[in-house]
Amino acid sequence: MGLPRRSILLALALAGCAPAAPRAAPAPAPAGQQARYDRFARTFLDWYYAEDPVRSTSLGIHRFDERLPDLTRPAIDRRTAELRRFLAELGTIDRASLNEDAKFDHQILDHALRAELLEWEEVRGWQKNPSVYNSVVAGGLASIASREFAPAPRRMELLIARMEGIPAVLAAARANLADVPQLWATDAVRNTRGTVSFLRQDLPAALAAQGAERADPALRTRFEAARTRAIGEMEGYAAWLERDVVPRARGDFRLGRSLFERKVKYEEFVDLSADQLRDLNERAIRDYHAWVAREAARIDPRRTPLQVMDSITHVHPTPEQLIPTARAQLDTIRRFIVERGIVTLPSDRMPVVRPTPEYARQGFASMDTPGPFEEVATEAFYNITNVDPSWTAEQKEQHLTYFNYPGLLGITVHEAMPGHFVQLLYRSQIPTEVRKVFTPASLVEGWAHYTEQMMVDEGLGGGSPAVRLGQLRRALQRHARWHAGLAMHAYGASVEDAAKRFEEIAFFAPFPALRETQRGTNDPTYLYYALGRMQILKLRDDYRRHLESQGKTFSLREFHDRFLRLGLPVSLARRAMIPGDTASGL
Repeated sequence: MGLPRRSILLALALAGCAPAAPRAAPAPAPAGQQARYDRFARTFLDWYYAEDPVRSTSLGIHRFDERLPDLTRPAIDRRTAELRRFLAELGTIDRASLNEDAKFDHQILDHALRAELLEWEEVRGWQKNPSVYNSVVAGGLASIASREFAPAPRRMELLIARMEGIPAVLAAARANLADVPQLWATDAVRNTRGTVSFLRQDLPAALAAQGAERADPALRTRFEAARTRAIGEMEGYAAWLERDVVPRARGDFRLGRSLFERKVKYEEFVDLSADQLRDLNERAIRDYHAWVAREAARIDPRRTPLQVMDSITHVHPTPEQLIPTARAQLDTIRRFIVERGIVTLPSDRMPVVRPTPEYARQGFASMDTPGPFEEVATEAFYNITNVDPSWTAEQKEQHLTYFNYPGLLGITVHEAMPGHFVQLLYRSQIPTEVRKVFTPASLVEGWAHYTEQMMVDEGLGGGSPAVRLGQLRRALQRHARWHAGLAMHAYGASVEDAAKRFEEIAFFAPFPALRETQRGTNDPTYLYYALGRMQILKLRDDYRRHLESQGKTFSLREFHDRFLRLGLPVSLARRAMIPGDTASGL
């Protein structure tokens, strides 16, 4: 499946290496139902990998590296029909008769199938968002080029094959696209030109650094010819978008309330109405603003919280200092984790800190980890988006406010340790293949966002109010995302109004607030950061009470280790960690 939101975001985040079958739990289950489930899971996963070769590569499954997905309308119709068939078959398997791991995974697969169907049949990004097709191309090439899972000549062959598939992807775009929103059309022009830049500069540079110059001359000639054609195809797509799509782009990006609620339910395992989500978020915003006021008064009670926050954000590294500062902070944070017993680090590995590649510069920072089934190219990259030379001086300064020193410390916690990078270190301990493939964003991003607050609570920053304010600002940024996505998609707010409210909630300057809000037009449920953090905090408190009720001692490290090993959506992790639990997860 080449384009559902989760697949795109994770891709732009096994040659002889097939993933292991789901682990059998020790508890026995009726052989008939368990055997049916095991066959179903194996059949569905194999089908899924073949249908989405780009996602497969990002997962570390290299059986389909020569292909790009078929995004023609007949293929989409066949795909949705197969998804419906799989969903119907899964519904005939009695969940109660399965072993404990399979009971959880049955529900995960049910939600994954429903979420995929929502994307293909109702969200319809393949029909409305031109960047979908650019992302398939960029992700398909970058996932081959960026990781040395095979020698450079072999990956050059794979890249040639994928580049030869670009015309079919772009032909499908021209046939499928309709009702394109104006913002998405203009963004797609920029994103596609970013892919052209990647093809011109980043791709050959990456391969040269990996020994491509030692490849057979005939192969190099074929590769250069394919790259030249690919550049022409992508330039042609950008020109077509600018000439034909942008002038007539009048579509609406909004999901509407019902579809928004169902996306949250099936993707994040949270079944709340839009009104309930709104009320929950507004309460959290009020609480965090009050906390900001208390911390700001510790710094200067004569100034408003906004003035204090603003004074902190304008103290940041220069563009030249940004990456080295993050590297130094990473070393400090790792020592803190070990000394304080925050979480068990399964290895001594560290991520590579680098500037964000040109084709992936939509956000401020990210962690690019190898797929859960990758066995060769296991490096992890902590990407930081530095200023764009084309920006004005004011835009550069506003961008760098996000990387103020306390803010950058929290970003490094989130992306690297003990956030996303530590999640990577635990992936081998997650018991089933299903959980490694279908991981909700509220677990992935929720954990990383939770660690920002938890680390300051545990003493990172030495009690500095500036460090706490940096953490609170990032929390409010996530609640501002929650507000923006919900306001635009469920309540019909304009981008401009949502961006203005974003500034107020998160203490953001106008330019980064607008960029963050625009992201919410095509990532509508990016409330998953704050939603996941709130669920994990509640689970931690309830788990502590559960242990104490049995006369046992709570250990923060044991809680973190056990939670990470489960690999379950937070609402399901509650059931695993607190048997018989019926409390609300929020």
